[in-house]
Amino acid sequence: MSQRDAFSAVPAMSETILVNHLLEPPNLISGISRYLFSLLQELERSSRYRYVLATTWSADKLPDALRNSSIEIRTLPYQPKMPVNVVSQIATVSRLMCETGAAVEFNCNPVGCFWGGWPRVITVHDLYMEVIPSFYSRRHRLWWKLLFPLSLRAASGVICVSQSTRDEVQARYPFAKDKLAVVHEAPIIDADESGQPAERRFEAPYALYVGNISPNKNVTVLVEALQLLKAQGLAVPAVYHVGRDPAGLLAEAEQRIGGNLIRKAGVLSDAELVGAYRRATCFINTSLNEGFCLPVVEAQSLGAPVICSDIPVLREVAGGGAMFFAPNDPQALADRISALFADAGLQQRMAQASRDNAARFSWRKAASETEAIFDKVRIRRAQVKIADPTRQIGIVSDR
Repeated sequence: MSQRDAFSAVPAMSETILVNHLLEPPNLISGISRYLFSLLQELERSSRYRYVLATTWSADKLPDALRNSSIEIRTLPYQPKMPVNVVSQIATVSRLMCETGAAVEFNCNPVGCFWGGWPRVITVHDLYMEVIPSFYSRRHRLWWKLLFPLSLRAASGVICVSQSTRDEVQARYPFAKDKLAVVHEAPIIDADESGQPAERRFEAPYALYVGNISPNKNVTVLVEALQLLKAQGLAVPAVYHVGRDPAGLLAEAEQRIGGNLIRKAGVLSDAELVGAYRRATCFINTSLNEGFCLPVVEAQSLGAPVICSDIPVLREVAGGGAMFFAPNDPQALADRISALFADAGLQQRMAQASRDNAARFSWRKAASETEAIFDKVRIRRAQVKIADPTRQIGIVSDR
């Protein structure tokens, strides 16, 4: 077989991808699990590869679209401690690669099995462990510093969910430059869903603030902006927080700055969240750092005008469909909130700009780009075998 033949090789249905979902806790929805399930549904629909899902989830807890698909599901025990989980993957994934005859391992996480000579693609959602290290325990940071570089070196391809994330990885790990590729996420909630009113009535007009509160969310600037509106004698709109405040950061900011101007809506179902987005006057994001920020494009896909922090990743993701403010400037945020709530014409223009920008993102597009990465690492491996059929690969794979 010539090198030209290797380049022209195309995947057949007999080619298998082993999907590694072993680091995520069983039957507990997380951002990474939602990402994988949405992507995997589109990958399976294309029929270009056959997929085997190695997961800690029980089959009956997986989304119906996956359970009723052609995907083979292998449920395996969960190891809650990251280092134990990763070490156990060395044996488990090696065995599964042999049993399934998989051509590529696809890991939806940035760390995992780092031993073995097969093509491997990992996914980097963010570098929070390095960008906001104070939010994590010293133990978790140490394990990350050990295991992430090993996984990065062993990978044949690395999916980054935004250009900003790619830039951060390249800046800190320049050896991985040629492996990195950007595949954007897409809205996970269904824009075709009719939407249901939440149990707690939202008092219109209102703004939404969606996501579990962590230090990178910078919620203090929103509390300060609302207090400025109040102090200036301007109308203070109802702002609802959808999600949790596990560390009490929102509560602490409100106690320190004064007032309880942000209303707590708690956790909503997807159908309730669709309804809340559709009826919102705007969606607000105040983050200092994000990997992609899915709520922005979800709000945009449902026509909610967006006000968000002027940081690189949100410029990339929100595009021309948002009003931006400096994330350390509560007066600028207050000005944008006041202007948007006072101008129905601006609301309509921003709602259309939101929809136009959200149209750039789809899981079908993400699946096609992901398959192209699978193709690339397979072809690269075929070339290596042609160049040196005796070559043995250990921890460090093709780079």
